[in-house]
Amino acid sequence: MECVRETRCKTPHSTLEQVCKRILPPGVHRFLFGPLSEFPVVRRLTGAVFGALSGVGLFFGLMHNIAMTPVQRVVVGCVFVGLCSLGGMFSSLFRCSVLLMFPSMIGSQGRTFLMVFVLHGLYQGPIANIQHNVQDVASSMGCNIDLQITHSKVMWRMLTEPYVQVVQEIVNDSEEFQKESQNVSKKFQKIRDEVMGRYGYDSLGKESVHTANSTQEEYVTKTRARCDYVVQQGISRCQDWFSNKWEECMNTIQAPLINNFLCIPMQFHFLCDIMRVMTTWCTEKIPVEGNFGQTFDKLNDSINRLAEHFTTNVVLKEKTVIAEKIAGVINFLLSFTFITVFTSAFGYVRLFCRDIHFDNVYITTYFRQIDARRSRAGKRHLLPLKKVEQESLINPWSLSIHPSELMPVIVGFLQVASLALFVCVLLAVDGILYNIFDLIRRHTFTTYSVTSVHHADIVIGGDSMLARLLRKTIGAFNTSSNLDVQSSNLHCLPQPHALSQSNYLWIFTPLLLMCLMCCLQVYTNRLRRVITAFYFPKREKKRILFLYNLQIQKRISFINRQRHLLRNQKQTFITVLSVLLALLKRVGCRLHWCWVCNRFVRQNQAVECSSVGCTVIYCQQCWTDLDNICYACLPHKQCGPQDNSSDSDVYYGC
Repeated sequence: MECVRETRCKTPHSTLEQVCKRILPPGVHRFLFGPLSEFPVVRRLTGAVFGALSGVGLFFGLMHNIAMTPVQRVVVGCVFVGLCSLGGMFSSLFRCSVLLMFPSMIGSQGRTFLMVFVLHGLYQGPIANIQHNVQDVASSMGCNIDLQITHSKVMWRMLTEPYVQVVQEIVNDSEEFQKESQNVSKKFQKIRDEVMGRYGYDSLGKESVHTANSTQEEYVTKTRARCDYVVQQGISRCQDWFSNKWEECMNTIQAPLINNFLCIPMQFHFLCDIMRVMTTWCTEKIPVEGNFGQTFDKLNDSINRLAEHFTTNVVLKEKTVIAEKIAGVINFLLSFTFITVFTSAFGYVRLFCRDIHFDNVYITTYFRQIDARRSRAGKRHLLPLKKVEQESLINPWSLSIHPSELMPVIVGFLQVASLALFVCVLLAVDGILYNIFDLIRRHTFTTYSVTSVHHADIVIGGDSMLARLLRKTIGAFNTSSNLDVQSSNLHCLPQPHALSQSNYLWIFTPLLLMCLMCCLQVYTNRLRRVITAFYFPKREKKRILFLYNLQIQKRISFINRQRHLLRNQKQTFITVLSVLLALLKRVGCRLHWCWVCNRFVRQNQAVECSSVGCTVIYCQQCWTDLDNICYACLPHKQCGPQDNSSDSDVYYGC
């Protein structure tokens, strides 16, 4: 709903119009305060220019802190400015809302906007400084620990370097080492075949050889079997020799009987059985050591492992830390707060045009003009206001703060005080931490001295395979080194930062402006009605007429009510109070108290009832409203008729 400006009377109804009429040319005055039908083209163009300029300002206030590409910013800016230009061209509501943003910026919305600036200053100042100093101290601690670890690494490296060289040489000579190990395995294979081989004995009837529980038992059983086998082979060969000699003898001597007689010694093959005495020796005198099997097993396992390959793996891990962007959130809050300023101004205009009671408590110029006309016509008027009425109506030209305007001011000061307390706590914490960290920096300087001497010489003689292997491995321990390191933790000491003057300015300047806004909020809130009345004069006129009529009705109701109370309180309260006032009068203390408005009255302005025995006192204004009649002592039957509202309604066309 939009109110429309109509033709006005020649007499200005507002102070703003009176001032403009005096200082501006007549044409400009007619353009500003004349009917909308005059200068239609100029009004549209002026509104479009005003809307475009307002759109540029609103766009930078809203979109400046929002991340966009340059192309997007240009496109969105052009569309936004175009819409604002149309709004300024055709809508008085839009133009009024834009102007109302300036007094709203000094009110609670402006304090909220500055509060975000204070929070931004706190984040960029003490909060960021505390975080930086704490991180610096943490980095200093880590640097000192790393320095100690570095020194430990240096000493540990000197101790372990020979072992590392051994391993490194083994790794570098892995192919040659593999060849040596294969050569050892091949040579050892002959020993393995001898120990584990199944030859040199008759396997028939030797099942115990295959059922041995260990290598020692198996090798002993095989050795005995081989010894028995050798004895059996000797007996067999001896018997074969006797048999061959018998045949040769028989073939040589051809005479029968003679040859049998002469060759009979060749039949003494039983002499070969004398070799069986060795069987007992093979069983009891076997030349095998008691730990031969265990030694063979360990050696065999070592030879098998000697051929294994060596591998090395290196793993590197990297970690990244992602920090939250609090500054971006604060920038978004700034834009959002700017939106609340515009919505607050728009809401004020909308309520001004819809709710006739909204912010309708001011004694304006038109209000005074209506009251002056009624005073000249001899009708009931309101000015000067009664003391009771002064609590509900505000004089816009008064520098004093009205009681109804005091509560927002107190709330604003409480908000500023709480924010200032929070700021002081943060600044105190930052200062304390800075002094502590600076004390740590000045008293934790340390100098380190690391000294080490290492010399080793191992000589391995011989030309065997084991000697060559040991020279390739243990020979790497033949090293010599001297270490002398001098260092300090100077580069590890913390470097705390103190807040600069600009940080304090970014914090305390908005706080001081917020305090100033709390004081100026009362007057800027009054200014909102002036701006809105300029754009909607017809609505303002209806509001003032409604307010004046309402106050006339309240005045009549108040006077009638006070008359009734004065008559009813005559026998009780008045008598008691009169006695008290008389006693105070005798001791030289006279109190002048109005019985109607219940306010203190100065002696030169007090009106005392002239009736005998009546001590009721009135102020000059209440005495006039009661038509100079004391209803406290007037008999009830003589009371005239009460006021009616026949002249209370006010209707003025201009």
